[in-house]
Amino acid sequence: MRCCSALWLGLVLVFPFGMTGCSNDDFGQVAEFRLTELGGQTISRETLSGKVWIAAFIFTRCAGPCSQVSLNMSRLQDELSGQDNVRLVSFTVDPEYDRPEVLSRYATRFHADSRRWLFLTGTKDEVYSLIRNSFQLAAQPSPEPKPGYEVDHSTKLALIDGRGHIRGYFDGADPEQLPKLKREAIWLARLNGLPALNAVLNAGCASLLLLGYVAIRRRWVILHKSCMLSALAISAVFLTSYLYFHLVVRGGEPTYFKDRAPDAPDWLRHLYTGILLSHTALAIIVAPLAVFTAYQGLRDRLVRHVRIARWTLPIWLYVSVTGVVVYWMLYRLYPSP
Repeated sequence: MRCCSALWLGLVLVFPFGMTGCSNDDFGQVAEFRLTELGGQTISRETLSGKVWIAAFIFTRCAGPCSQVSLNMSRLQDELSGQDNVRLVSFTVDPEYDRPEVLSRYATRFHADSRRWLFLTGTKDEVYSLIRNSFQLAAQPSPEPKPGYEVDHSTKLALIDGRGHIRGYFDGADPEQLPKLKREAIWLARLNGLPALNAVLNAGCASLLLLGYVAIRRRWVILHKSCMLSALAISAVFLTSYLYFHLVVRGGEPTYFKDRAPDAPDWLRHLYTGILLSHTALAIIVAPLAVFTAYQGLRDRLVRHVRIARWTLPIWLYVSVTGVVVYWMLYRLYPSP
């Protein structure tokens, strides 16, 4: 019964993420792109993988609403300053004029933080194809251009989740749209923060397992029992959170180390793969094993409990520790911009 209670605790703690906050709208995935940031760095969709980002479409010599759109982006930059998983991305719709040095001056005008607000340019065909086909927004040269009105384009802001899927559109020229956009961006960022939560849960489980082992060696039975049952509860919460992130937030799409760390050496990729495979295989084994071991202990079948615990503890500890290692290698070793 305690094991069932732990699992229900995990469901209660984690699944509310999917029931409130951001809408369930999904307007499709942004196509892969490779554009140039104002500092000369190449930015792709995979560069932003795992980040929530807000896309705007502007050009620097615009005499129309672009200044208001960028001003609202600047406000979002300030209001989302505590959200490390959120990025702002402005695409120029006038790439032949808006080269990196021009965008750099424009970014300075709006006090853009280059670590959190990207300005992208490229060839005209690349940019227009991306805006029209992926974002499904207007972008074309004005039929009768006059200074400041060289391009007809949408002023909408697009909200993109960590998988690169468009989750909503907002009027970028309307300041009253910002609070809702901010709330939804924060909610998506929290969902994308579940891997960090999972790493914390794994670290907590490993600590409890070690403390429980020390306790039983010293014959502190009550402390040992408390530590092991707490570790089991934390593992249940972790499993629920892990499955929710991968099946609901990620939509079943795997996260590949080569995409998160394209510059990593081959030996490191092979090491990551080995750790991940061993972690996954043993995690499948240890889940029922831990429940069975705890059940034997709670039923005072101590001989059988001790015999199986000699296998359960090292496997469970390895799975918990490597869970932290996998998170660190995937999300921290080569952090994205």
